[in-house]
Amino acid sequence: MKNKSPLKKYDITQCALYKCRRKKRLELLLCLEPGGLKMIDNIIGYHKFEIDKKHTDEKREITAPDKTLKAIQKRILYLLQSVIRPKWLISGEKQKCYIDNGKAHLDGKYVLTIDIKKFYDNCTREPVYQFFVQKLKTSPDVAEILTNIITYNGGIPTGCPTSQLMAFYAYSDMFSEISDLAKQCGCKFTLYVDDMTFSSTEPFSPDQLRQMIDRVLRKYGHKPKYRKVKYYGPSDYKPITGTVVTPKQSLAVPNGLQKTIYDAFQMVKPLIGTETCSEEDAKQILSLKGQLQAARNIEEGKFPEIGRLTNQIKVPDSQSVSTRKRQHHRRSKKIHIKQQAPTK
Repeated sequence: MKNKSPLKKYDITQCALYKCRRKKRLELLLCLEPGGLKMIDNIIGYHKFEIDKKHTDEKREITAPDKTLKAIQKRILYLLQSVIRPKWLISGEKQKCYIDNGKAHLDGKYVLTIDIKKFYDNCTREPVYQFFVQKLKTSPDVAEILTNIITYNGGIPTGCPTSQLMAFYAYSDMFSEISDLAKQCGCKFTLYVDDMTFSSTEPFSPDQLRQMIDRVLRKYGHKPKYRKVKYYGPSDYKPITGTVVTPKQSLAVPNGLQKTIYDAFQMVKPLIGTETCSEEDAKQILSLKGQLQAARNIEEGKFPEIGRLTNQIKVPDSQSVSTRKRQHHRRSKKIHIKQQAPTK
């Protein structure tokens, strides 16, 4: 497989939104028809749903934008996506994923992990507004409109295309201060949403670093999730954002995902050799295949026998056709939005 070519990045002063001070200009940048901003309040709508937290019985509530609002948020994300950001930022970055967070610390014999408690719940509207005014140098009225588009109920919703990137930008000064503290302690720092990881080839004082980070977080209205502050030594297995760094400095699949795969396989195992399966069975098989791929992204070739046996289970053609139809429909919707937006 070919490696993707690196994305071209530019300074924030080259962003199309930089020094945007007229509403007509903003309408053009957001691909809205003239006067469209006057109707913006009418299309700001959200819906809520729950998803399973990984490898637990707990639920996570997601607040997601309605269709039209989501399209505008995607446009804002597009305008911000290619701006240069710190290399230590993993979340919200194209060509990066949670696995890169683990890979960044493969050489770290000593690791400290800190989660921010209820990060999204405490990401307030004001820092988002200040980002547009202070960093992008927009006019206050333009900043107000952009803030209205990407915040909800005074904060950053969890399910927007812009959520991860704006959560970083709203608190970029806070994270930059934490990065500086890591350097002072001789540590490498990475950030994945609210997961902060610090590692070093040499011993360091985790208590001292934790206390300094605690003070910085509280200055900006946040605090650590104390029960998830963990320190690991050279002989420890180090869980880092959905991966595990082993004492041999390799990446491994977490136990939670391994158990999920084993349990899921036991559910579909009786279907091996059968001619057909139900729609519910087909969903379980597709889910298992997705979990297997996630594991193989971390450890190449993981679960060869489970993968081989799972592929022997026949999924009805109607399931495949239905899946292809849904994928085509999603692609068509995206193309339609992309083609229609500039003509408005």
